[in-house]
Amino acid sequence: MFTVLDVSRWQGRIDWDTVKASGRVHGVMLRALGSRSGTPYIDPMFETNYSACTRLGIPVGIYYYSCAVTAPQRDAELALLHDALRGKRLQLPAAIDVEDARLRALTPDALSALVAGAARQLEHWGLYAMVYTYTHFADTALHMDTLAPFDLWLADYRGKRPARRHGMWQYTSSGRVPGISGPVDLNRTEKDYPALLHRAGLDCTIL
Repeated sequence: MFTVLDVSRWQGRIDWDTVKASGRVHGVMLRALGSRSGTPYIDPMFETNYSACTRLGIPVGIYYYSCAVTAPQRDAELALLHDALRGKRLQLPAAIDVEDARLRALTPDALSALVAGAARQLEHWGLYAMVYTYTHFADTALHMDTLAPFDLWLADYRGKRPARRHGMWQYTSSGRVPGISGPVDLNRTEKDYPALLHRAGLDCTIL
């Protein structure tokens, strides 16, 4: 079992040397894009966190918060994401964060098709695409069969591993890790993603 953090600007400045020395963390999912009133922006701590994790050899993946309800909005998010990722290497998946209430304006079929299109674009870039959401959103706002080709990163804080098939489980938002002041999301996965991505040739530099 591997423990993976996910962090964003809201964790502030992280002492990654202390995180690494704790021996508790096998990887980190960094937020690459946030959203401000539906407009995407590059997380202001992304570059700093990426550089520190890379220096220390902590496996890195990314996620981006999506508010897209149209194909042009989706493509605008992806264009900014590509700018943020150019020249970087990932050892963990690239995840689309699908949870915003605005997304419920679409039917589950329409939203799932939009998300699947974004995931296929991530794969086109040579990344390991993943979809993040929480259990109730998966149950009520998505058509999960459409998203079955992609690993699911599922948030569920009820203390029991979700029955729904998933690649990674976010089991708490109130974890504590040395080097991070305040609570942090913690995730568990049985998949050795760095080895999986390496075997598949998906840990190359993003062009």
